[in-house]
Parts: sequence; C-alpha cells; structure tokens
Amino acid sequence: MLLEGYERSVIILNMIFKKRENILGMIVLTGCIFGFSSIFNQVVVAQDESDDMLPPVMVISKPTNNESTSVTVLSGEAITIGGIQEVRDIQTALPNFSVFDANNTRVPKFSVRGLRENSFGAGQAAIGMYVDGVPYTDMLSRGLSLYDVDEVEFLRGPQGTRFGAGAASGGVLSLSTRQPGAEWGGSAGLGFGDHNSQEYRLNASGPLSEQIGVSISGLYNDRDGFITNMSTGSEIDSRETTAGRLQFVLKPSDPWTIRLTGSTERYDDGFMPTYNPLTDAGPRNVNRDFNGYVDSDVDSFALTADFVGSQYDFSSVTAYRSWEQDLQQDFDFTAIPVVMPQIGFFPVIGVSQPDVEQFSQEFKLGSNEGENYNWSLGAYYSDRETDNVSGSLYPQGLLHPQFGQLPGPIPDYTTASMSDEDAALFWESDFMVGQGVTLTTGLRYQNSDRSINRSNNTSSVSGNDDWDAWLPKLGLSYALSERDTIFASAAKGFQSGGFNYYGGATDTAQYDSAESWNYELGWYASWNGGRLNTRAAIFYNDFENYQVYRLNPTNPTEAYMVNASEANSFGLELEAEAAVTDTITLSAALGVINAEFDSYSDSVLRGVLGPHAAGYEFGGNDINFVPEYTANLAAHVELPWNLYSNIELQGIGDYWLDEANTAEQDAYSLLNARIGYKRSNWELFVYARNITDEDYSNNALDLRYMDYSNPAAPSPSGMILHIPGWERTIGAGFTAKF
Repeated sequence: MLLEGYERSVIILNMIFKKRENILGMIVLTGCIFGFSSIFNQVVVAQDESDDMLPPVMVISKPTNNESTSVTVLSGEAITIGGIQEVRDIQTALPNFSVFDANNTRVPKFSVRGLRENSFGAGQAAIGMYVDGVPYTDMLSRGLSLYDVDEVEFLRGPQGTRFGAGAASGGVLSLSTRQPGAEWGGSAGLGFGDHNSQEYRLNASGPLSEQIGVSISGLYNDRDGFITNMSTGSEIDSRETTAGRLQFVLKPSDPWTIRLTGSTERYDDGFMPTYNPLTDAGPRNVNRDFNGYVDSDVDSFALTADFVGSQYDFSSVTAYRSWEQDLQQDFDFTAIPVVMPQIGFFPVIGVSQPDVEQFSQEFKLGSNEGENYNWSLGAYYSDRETDNVSGSLYPQGLLHPQFGQLPGPIPDYTTASMSDEDAALFWESDFMVGQGVTLTTGLRYQNSDRSINRSNNTSSVSGNDDWDAWLPKLGLSYALSERDTIFASAAKGFQSGGFNYYGGATDTAQYDSAESWNYELGWYASWNGGRLNTRAAIFYNDFENYQVYRLNPTNPTEAYMVNASEANSFGLELEAEAAVTDTITLSAALGVINAEFDSYSDSVLRGVLGPHAAGYEFGGNDINFVPEYTANLAAHVELPWNLYSNIELQGIGDYWLDEANTAEQDAYSLLNARIGYKRSNWELFVYARNITDEDYSNNALDLRYMDYSNPAAPSPSGMILHIPGWERTIGAGFTAKF
C-alpha cells in the first residue's frame, strides 16, 4: 500500500514538472515547501522553548548572524553504510547541487547553480573541495569514499576571498573527519547486500601521551556488477575499494595544534557503465566483446599547523597528493570482435592513463573574534603535474590505404604532459556597521600559469600561457533577531584558461579563462529554540567564456575544451528542517533553476562540418546536465523499543544530455528507506536505495557524429551514449562504538 501510494505521488510530481514551461508546477512545489515550514512552525511552537538539537536527517540549515552567502551543513551521522557513502551521494541533501558519474563514479562531476563540469578532466573545477583543510583542486581525483566524516559543509557562490582553492563560482565543499579525543575509543561497522556486496569499516583513536593523539581508520567494500554483458552472460561492472587513513595530532602547547595525516585509496573496478541505445538491449544488458576495467590509486599526505591566540589565529596546510588511473573500455560499443572492412568497422578499445601529482601550500592569518571587526588574510600556491596517455587501441588492426589491412594490436595514442601553477593572495573582513548589520568585503588576486607538451601520430603541441584576475566580493547581512537573518552578496568567480591534453588540432589546444558575476539574496530563520530552521535564497549568475568540453567528432576517445561566449543562470533554493515532536524530524529542500547559453558557437565542430553546415550553433539552448529542479523530502522517526526509521524521496527534474538539446533525461524520483534498532553504542539496520528501481541516465557522451554500430551510416546519425544510474540495492548492516 505504501509503495502504491508512493508510485501515485511520483506520477503526479512528474506530471507537474514534466516541462520547464509549466511554471505552475514549480510554484506548487515551492508552496508545498513553505507550507511544510508553516506547519512545522505551528507544531513546534507548542513545544518546549529549550534549545533542543535536531536529530540528523539529511539537511541542516545553518542560521548565522553574519554570513552573507548560503551555507548548508550535513551531519556526519548521515554518512554511513547504506546511506551517504561517496561524494556522489552528497547531492541527495543539497538543492541545485548535482553529481554526474564518470569513470565508474570514481571521477565525479559537479553541477551547481548552472555551472557544470566535464567528463574528461579538462578545464577547471566548478567548486573547490577540501578535506580537513587539504584542497582537492584537480578535476580527476575527488571521487572519495566517505568514512569517519564528522561534518560536511557546502558554501555556495565564489569563496576565493576565504579559501585558497575557492575562486570558482560554484562554491566550496568542505569535509571534516573525526579527530582523536582525550580518551581511547572507536567504531566498527559491517554491511551486506545485493550483488554480493560487503563492506567493513574500522576506526580507533586516542591519546598516546598528554601531547600526542592518534587516529587510524580503514574501509573495505566490494560488490559484483549489476550490468550483464549479453555476449558472455557475466556481470561486468564490479567494484572494489580499499582505503585507510592515519592521523597524528600534536599539542606542543595550548595555542598550537599540529596534525600529520596520511591516507591511501585503491579502486579496482570493471566495466564503466555505458548504454548504447542502438545496439544494447537495455541500460543493464549490453553487448561488448571487451569487458573493460578502471583501476585507480590515490595517496595523500598533509601537515597542518593551527595557532589560536588571544588576538590572532594562524593556520598552515602543506599537502601532497598523487592520483593515477588505468582505464580501458570497449569504445566501439559493440560485441563485434573482428574487422569488417567492407563497412569500415574495426574493433577499438579506448585507453586513458592519467597520472596527477599535486603540491599545495596555504597560509591564513586572521583576527580572533573581534567585537565589531574581523579580518583574515591568506596566501595560496599549488603546483600540479599531469601526465597522460590516451587514445585508441585497435586489437585486430587497421586498414592502411597503401599496405592493406595491418595486423593488430595497433595503438593510436596521444601523450601529454601538463604543468599547472596557481598563486593567490586573498583577504576578507566583516565589519559591524550598525545594530545587527554586518558588511563583508573581500578581494582576491590570482595568477594561473599553464603549459603543455603534447604529441600523437599526426601532430604535436607545445605552449604555455598565464591568466590572472582580480576578484572582489561584497556582502551584507542584517540580523532581524538572534535567529533571523537576511543577507545579500555579489562576488566574482574565476576559472583559469588552459590547454587540452587530449587530441585535437593545434588551434584547439588552448581555451580561455571563464569569469562570472554571482548575485544572491537570502533569508535564514530559526524558530522555537532551534527546533525549526529554514533558508530561502534567490540567485543570478552571469558567465563569460563559460567552459564547455566537447568530444572529438571523429574520435570519441578524445575531447577538447571550448568557450561559450556568454551564459547565465538564475533560480531559487528553499530548505527547511524541523523537530516536529521529540520523536519526529522532517526536512525538505527544493532548488529550481534556469540555465542557458546566450552565445555559443563551436568553432571546432564547424571546422569539421564545414562553414555552411548546421549543428554547431548552441546559443539560446539550455545548458546540459543542469536539472530544472532538485527536491528532497526526508523523515526521521523514533519508534518504540529503540527502533527508528528514515525515509527519503528525492526528485530530479528534466535535463539535457547534450549541448544541441536533442536528447533529454526525463524527470525521475528515487525513494530510499532505512529501519534500525539502536542502543547507546550499537545499531542494527536494514536499508533500501532506489526502491522502485528507477532507470535514469547519470551522464552521457555525445556521439551523434560517430556511429560505431553502423559505420556506413552518414554523420550525424550517431547516438547519445548513456551512463545509467545505479539500480535498486537492499542490504543490512551493523555498527558499534567502543
């Protein structure tokens, strides 16, 4: 009965939001969210006026009296077996925040307020990402498994005046892990589920002496695949993860805290899920003659020093990270294992072997909680070296125009070495100009230097260039009361230009920097001693030289970055969470957005198609991979006999899969649930994710100009290659604290 009711609700929601033009649908859901807030308020007002803490659900709005941008904080309690387990899962809690899979979810791509990232690692990130103060600045190595996380904080809009790696207009995602305490303790967990999945977690921490603490954490999980290769009958998209973290925390004196951290992660995966609508039976039943694999290794080391003085605070973060991947996938997307020269068909394997090494240093100096004025000054430097081998491997050979068919295997690789250096100085201050009024000002100067050496069988590219920018910020917040704040901000965002390390002609090697002005107006409110929190915001982003990646029209193993001259996005966000009673907590979140290219002509595609062809002008189109809305409803209910239940309904609006707006992912909904028995120090639970087994595309590649299923067909008769989302998973687990 519950499932039937859910399915009826999903049908109604999808009808309401089927098309962007149906503004009434958006207003309806917006009204529902505000209605929830109103109901929550009426119910909660009857409760005790004490400052009760909300139990963790999915979203916690953070009402502060001097914050001039939107901030959402997610409790580490929601990051557990069967819940949020990877960076990609964080999207379930944040409005207008989406994550798209690449390389089997190991290279997540963010889409935030109309600014979205690409699938091939080129260009600059849409958001800055930090783990315990360590920046993850590249586009490749942010697919972290989440374990022993204490808190996740997302600050929307450019944060370049506050964070060294925060210049991009999307915002900053900051993760904090649990630190050693004054006494020994720890936690352990295990879980089992569909597809022979298993997971084990372990953490132990405590003092070695009065001045030294230590923490050690580990994670292992693996599962069989859920995609069947019809040619062999085997499930080919298996996943295996091994990760560990070791931290030493030193307190040489009261003002100083020094932390030394080392972590490692190993991912051994099979087939990168892809669905060819022209040759595959379905998203989970494909035809391939080569199963493929994706193996990734990550090592990170960081030294952090924090000084908390009576007047000034100081911090230093020195970090080194190494990430490498070995990927091979069937890039003819068929089960044909032999050469068919009569139609020009040759089996091909796509190869990618990137190797990233990054060093970064960040300093911050700031005042310590001044009464009317606070300031912070920072300096940032990062040096990233990327070596990459990518291209095609023809296992059965190729047809040469003079020498006939050549036996395989024949490699056709592009080798590239890139050097990226970023240096920045940034400053931000908060000044209380009146009763409850805080003015925030900031300024950042950034210089980005890029160089490349790239070669393949037909060409070579060598070059260097640099881009710099001044990035101001102005914010204003007004505390109507201790728990009620309105805020506004205007800030400039920046993404450096650079070079493409995948193939392409010399004139496509370089792309320009992207800049944006980002405006926001919002309202935080907290009611009844903190038992109800709400946030509402509207925003507008104006982009110049918006960075867009495109697949090489003649070779899908290669890609290039180009600039769309102008683009814009605008929308609204609503969040509400309330402790309705002592046993029921509800949360709701809604993001609605319109994002489009104002002016965008793909000069590379025009060169391939010819000056009189059509299909390379995208001005006026919606920006792809930007869902028209994101919605989340969640409930946490404490039941008798130490039982509890969590249920979450997530809705994703329509989004285009290509810049030409020819292929669309329809709106869909995901239902997740969890029920458990919890005592003071242990918990037993069962969970289900995507209960209705919804089919959806969580990424796609535009292959309209290359059709391997029918090589004799004329261009552009190819297809959009889909990357399907995960199917229904059901499991059980046990966690304990000691």
